[in-house]
Amino acid sequence: MKKCNLFYLGGLLFYLAAALNFITGEGHSTAVVWLCLGSSFLCLGYSQQKK
Repeated sequence: MKKCNLFYLGGLLFYLAAALNFITGEGHSTAVVWLCLGSSFLCLGYSQQKK
């Protein structure tokens, strides 16, 4: 599996965790952290794809 695909998969999982945190309403600050991590993983995947 290519490295960029793993970054995309990780970003998707972080977004899923953030959505679950927002839906359950337990910790919105934790959900924001998950969103930031998901975005950074998507950026890493895009930068690896460009090489």
